[in-house]
Amino acid sequence: MKPPETPRADALIIIIDDETCVLKALSILLEAWGYRVLAAESEHEAVDKLSRVGERPQAILADYRLREGRTGVQAIRRIRALVGSEVPSIIITGDTSTEGLREARASGVTVLQKPVPAPHLQAVLARTIRSSVA
Repeated sequence: MKPPETPRADALIIIIDDETCVLKALSILLEAWGYRVLAAESEHEAVDKLSRVGERPQAILADYRLREGRTGVQAIRRIRALVGSEVPSIIITGDTSTEGLREARASGVTVLQKPVPAPHLQAVLARTIRSSVA
């Protein structure tokens, strides 16, 4: 099976995950696929880094449960407000609580349940980015 093509080799993807090993692994994987990555361990760090970069990301990839009682949904909303547009987003979660999954799905973002096989993540991310440039 041929892997999906990256819609934009230079696409900027924000990854937010408070587990350092997961953040590093995702960063390495996405960079290997040709994406530019802005990696952050918290919502605050993501907003700070994005403010310094000064460009609109093509997608946000966030864990559902973040530090300080925050969620990936809240981080996505804050980043969208910062850049002034509906940046396509994906929540990756190991959360199985009904409330958490309901909030994530109700936010209108794609929700992937951990563990996510790399080929599936690659396909969903490519499709998500394609939808933002269509």
